[in-house]
Amino acid sequence: MANVSADMETIKSKFTGKWKLTKSEGLDDYLKSIDINFMARKMAATASVTLEVSVDGNTIRVVTNGPKNSTEECQLNQEADKKDPSGNDITAVVTFENGKMVTKTRPRNNSKAKEATVTREIIPGTGGKPDEMIMTVNNGVAEMTRYFAKQS
Repeated sequence: MANVSADMETIKSKFTGKWKLTKSEGLDDYLKSIDINFMARKMAATASVTLEVSVDGNTIRVVTNGPKNSTEECQLNQEADKKDPSGNDITAVVTFENGKMVTKTRPRNNSKAKEATVTREIIPGTGGKPDEMIMTVNNGVAEMTRYFAKQS
């Protein structure tokens, strides 16, 4: 059984802070795979995006600021009913595996959502460079990877 308290401390020390998007790979193909229209995909491709990750007790909070602002809260190893970026009903569970935060989602209520896995990992900065968060999203049809540099 995982030690949730120790995992939360590791998440708090590695993931908390403000992160700025520096690069995306596979974004357009991924957004097409979840039925995002052309104009919204083009806006997403050029948008400035920041994430703010915080930990309060057993709750992880990720605030996204960009073309579509959102706040997601979760607790490790507990399922929660959410909406995907297209507004479809999903069930999500966040785990901490091998130093990575992993979110697995599946459709609920017969929604059009696809199952997806979001993996966030931290690469420590070297030579004066800030830490980097690499976020990979895979829905079995397409995969995108987004890179964020730590701001604070």
